[in-house]
Amino acid sequence: MAISRAPKRVAAADIPEDRVQEIIRRGGTVAADLDSLPVVPASSPGHGGEPAPIDELKNVQLRVYESTLQEIDRLRHAQARGRRPASRHAWLLDAVEEKLERERRKQR
Repeated sequence: MAISRAPKRVAAADIPEDRVQEIIRRGGTVAADLDSLPVVPASSPGHGGEPAPIDELKNVQLRVYESTLQEIDRLRHAQARGRRPASRHAWLLDAVEEKLERERRKQR
């Protein structure tokens, strides 16, 4: 197996400013960006093979009192019964889904 030297590093001062700006403008992706990519559900039968509309994942900021968070944490740990408790995020999503389901039933 051949062994070669490590490539020489280029000092930041040796890189032209316009090249640096071009790289910055081009941007890139990070792991967090991958979570926000649109989810494309599989096409359902009976719809002519057309794909279902894209359901994008959206970020929402939620402000909650500390006492409410403490109560949520207490309930999460009680529900876990010795196992690892569900995350706050998962617990809140479950609560939202339960509320949506109750409201859907009311509208029927």
